[in-house]
Amino acid sequence: MAEKRIKLTRYESTSVNVHYISAYRLKIIASDASGLENRVFLFRRDAINPYTSEATDTFVAVCSPVDLEDYPPAEPDPAKEYPFFRADTVEVDFRTTAMAEEVWLIIKKEVCTLLEGLDRLETLKLKEEVWCGTPPDESDSSASSDSA
Repeated sequence: MAEKRIKLTRYESTSVNVHYISAYRLKIIASDASGLENRVFLFRRDAINPYTSEATDTFVAVCSPVDLEDYPPAEPDPAKEYPFFRADTVEVDFRTTAMAEEVWLIIKKEVCTLLEGLDRLETLKLKEEVWCGTPPDESDSSASSDSA
């Protein structure tokens, strides 16, 4: 089993204070993945804005192992009922630097948890064997292998 890894790069703006309104932007790019692809952020495509005629994509979460299989990269699948897709970049605005820092720590932890989960999914242990019908006799299997 190959070790999985991915690089998360954090970009941030300096705090913007204009007329007592503050804003802070956090951008995270997932890149240089090994054992999985870079698109580990789940987004929802929202309805078209009637004023701008543009769709808005909303960051939902870091993908789970199942999300990586279920949702397409880059764009939602128009044939599906749900408007979700995966991306390699997330950009979010906050009111405080503390909120941005908290989200950064959560995203780092969730991506690391995703990789750990993917590794565990590849490690299977025999849990049970069940024969349906009459199980073969050991003498039958050795006799058939001798006759070949």
